[in-house]
Amino acid sequence: MRKLKIALALLVVAIVASGAFVFVTNVVEAHTRTVKIRVDKNGFSPSSIDVEPDHKLNLVFNRVGDDNCGSVVVFPKLKIRKNLPVGKDVIVSVIPAASGQITFACGMGMYKGSIVVSD
Repeated sequence: MRKLKIALALLVVAIVASGAFVFVTNVVEAHTRTVKIRVDKNGFSPSSIDVEPDHKLNLVFNRVGDDNCGSVVVFPKLKIRKNLPVGKDVIVSVIPAASGQITFACGMGMYKGSIVVSD
């Protein structure tokens, strides 16, 4: 009987813990923001995005032509590097944890942008 009570208690703890995880995941997903960023001969547009910490951000990059150096986007702080083929949407998802600035640039550093994280 004692083993049954222990097993039941562990099951309840597992259910409660998994429910808490699902709740946190749903909160982040509920606050997801998507921003489309055009990449052309003038750079990134918009080049600055304001967000709150701990909320998911989907950046959708679209390079409209090959007459620019925007074939790659690099987020040095996050160690993210994505190729940007012409006419294709490329999604970069981040969840900024702290206030501050996260910069991104083209592969040559000529086009620059930033994610500004503030409460």
